[in-house]
Amino acid sequence: MIDLVNLPSSFIKSLSYFNEQLMIDWGICSRSHLPLSLFIIEVDDYQSFTSLYGKEAADNCILAVATALNATLRREFDFIAQESDNRFMFLTNDMTFKQAGQFAEKCHLAVRDQAIVHQGSRTSDLVTISIGHTTCTPESSNCNGPQNLIKTATKHLNRAIKSGGNCSKTTLKFKC
Repeated sequence: MIDLVNLPSSFIKSLSYFNEQLMIDWGICSRSHLPLSLFIIEVDDYQSFTSLYGKEAADNCILAVATALNATLRREFDFIAQESDNRFMFLTNDMTFKQAGQFAEKCHLAVRDQAIVHQGSRTSDLVTISIGHTTCTPESSNCNGPQNLIKTATKHLNRAIKSGGNCSKTTLKFKC
């Protein structure tokens, strides 16, 4: 895993910071009736990359992917959280379902533009990502809460990975 201590504090946030922000944004969106979007992003065939090129190259790959994803953020307070060695999460409010799909495509292009060679990839000769995302407007009554948002985005990420990677999967808005 990348040494988060050596990265600028505004660059990649911890999972605990993400969880705190999720609760804050959930409350704001619930009160304001704004949509909330969650993206879970995984580097495709990361274990293969690590086996082929070594840990240092894998760490540099993750840093390059994180840098590319960070460049796609829309607002200065948006952030990328690192969930695991090769998985990131991004949360934003007030993005429509259509905008979320466009943002996912922007993430794919940003990573592709890094042109990181990956001869062990099943999808490309370059490093690619899979994205699961969802957008919903939290409602205060009969609400399953933010954990359902995470569960749904994770389900879509798994679908993207199972379909071969290098793609995004989502569903239309759902009532949380």
